[in-house]
Amino acid sequence: MASDARRDHEAMSERRHYSEQEFERLVSSALDDLPVEFQRALEDVAIVVSDRGAENHAYGMYVGWKVSGMPFLAGGGLPDEILIFRDTLVRDFGDDPERLRQQVLQTVRHEVGHHLGFDEKGVRRLGL
Repeated sequence: MASDARRDHEAMSERRHYSEQEFERLVSSALDDLPVEFQRALEDVAIVVSDRGAENHAYGMYVGWKVSGMPFLAGGGLPDEILIFRDTLVRDFGDDPERLRQQVLQTVRHEVGHHLGFDEKGVRRLGL
């Protein structure tokens, strides 16, 4: 497992480097592009940038209670979170700033879809 993480880190370092602040601006912009109703639905949801995407094999993850009140990925007791994984997004899309921006937007929308109650099939049917 350590060699996988090292290989992912090396692949990321070959791409353009995105500082935490640069990447957080991409995520913030994606959130600003959401309809106002969706932004309101996220008022009590923590949006977290993380570098643990390689170990989760993901670009993003929603952890918490769906708006419908049903748990998603062992949520409960803790605030809901949307995790956006900088390491995997930069690894796969960091060589093209526009593609990275589009994929961050897509990932944010996908995870918001989970918060709004859609399962994986549902968000994919929505094109997310």
